[in-house]
Amino acid sequence: MPNKALHCYLLMIIWILLLVAGVYKFLEPRQRPPEPAVTAELFHNLANDIKTRRIFKICNFPHEITDGDEGALHSKKWVMTGVIILIRHGDRGPLQHVRNISAVNCGSQETEKLISYKSYLHNVTISGRAPWTGPGPFHDFPLLPTHPRQCQLGQLTMQGISQLLKLGQILRQTYLHVWPKIATLTPSEVLVYSTRYRRTFQSALSFLFALIPTEAFTKLSIFESQSMNFCFKDCGCPITDKLWKGVKKSISHQLKSHPAVAVLAEATGKSLFSTGAEQGVLGGDPHAVRDALLTYVCHGSGLPCETPTNCIKRQNVAGVFAYTDWVNYQKWRNAFWKRLCLLRSYGLIRHIVQQMLHMVSNNGPFLVLYSGHDHTVEQLTTALGLQNDPLLLRYGARVVFEVYQNYEESQNGAKGIYFRVLSNGRDVTRQVSFCKDIVLLENKVSLCKIEDIVRFIHDDYFVSLNVTNFKDACSRNE
Repeated sequence: MPNKALHCYLLMIIWILLLVAGVYKFLEPRQRPPEPAVTAELFHNLANDIKTRRIFKICNFPHEITDGDEGALHSKKWVMTGVIILIRHGDRGPLQHVRNISAVNCGSQETEKLISYKSYLHNVTISGRAPWTGPGPFHDFPLLPTHPRQCQLGQLTMQGISQLLKLGQILRQTYLHVWPKIATLTPSEVLVYSTRYRRTFQSALSFLFALIPTEAFTKLSIFESQSMNFCFKDCGCPITDKLWKGVKKSISHQLKSHPAVAVLAEATGKSLFSTGAEQGVLGGDPHAVRDALLTYVCHGSGLPCETPTNCIKRQNVAGVFAYTDWVNYQKWRNAFWKRLCLLRSYGLIRHIVQQMLHMVSNNGPFLVLYSGHDHTVEQLTTALGLQNDPLLLRYGARVVFEVYQNYEESQNGAKGIYFRVLSNGRDVTRQVSFCKDIVLLENKVSLCKIEDIVRFIHDDYFVSLNVTNFKDACSRNE
């Protein structure tokens, strides 16, 4: 009996010791990780919120890219003679250092087109041939993102590659019905410009691979634009720096007038940016916060936290995007901004007009591509007088000029030559400020006379600036 009692006593002591050890282990403070943990609430849950649904449209996911109104003119009377396209690069990594970037998967679904593209690039690399000819300023650029699943600072992601492949594929299918020449284009009939960034160069390559014949793609030359504005010979314009300062001053004043937004942006930025971000960004620039948020939003990743209990809330995201959309709308009405866009886009619009005239002269090129940035798209559309569109600047955005010839009209001079403008697949020709006599056709197609854009660039471009030429407009004292 005493032995049994002793055994029970010893077992009870052992059980108590194990219980205490377990509780101690549970309560033991864990070592804090170098970066705050990602909140468990995934951002894709916001898709059900009507206020945030538009945010996802900015991502322009590859599976959501669909055909638009391009090539909608089906008529024997009207013959398409060429296409000019300006694209914004595809999805990229953030421009500033953000928290938990290694936890974000920037890869893409392995579609048939993506697999085909990667296989093609692998084969031409193995064989020692580059997919374009000439000396080329891009010979040292990788053809694909160097780390397929990582979000690298400012670099194109595999999702960005997929976006442009999908866009090129859709436009090819669209134009095959109304412009058979797209299936037989030669390298000399295609003109391509890209800014000297990996993301724009790689976007141009993937877009063209899906758009034009492989034979033409293999021998294609890609030319470097010295400027994000594609200004060509009309680049030097000192007054634009002063105009840009005026725009930034207005934006800064608007933020000071909305102290709640400033507090929101600063608080969100603290949870968002890591110590490697620029000091000015850490101060709470709403536009920098918006750009960084897209890294998480567009890849279905959880939002980061400054501390385990202080995470970015859904209302923070919605507030930042709503405010920056409002600022962009106000900017469209800013006199400094309009003048800045006119001056920065002058060289590009001049070049576009020249290409239109080459197309109708049958000398070519017949397909022109500019691979640029959100600023390029934003400034060009403003200079053309197009209305502000919150989705205009999404990844993989496109502005398309289709050139047509009416053979029933006289072909003397510029008569019988028309064009239409499409923004992200929507016909916006009627919004173009200088198109006076719009021709309305079936399928809601609008056409503008080429005479109107020629007159605009030669005679009327600087009227609103009270000068007659680019040189005088750039040297004026404001």
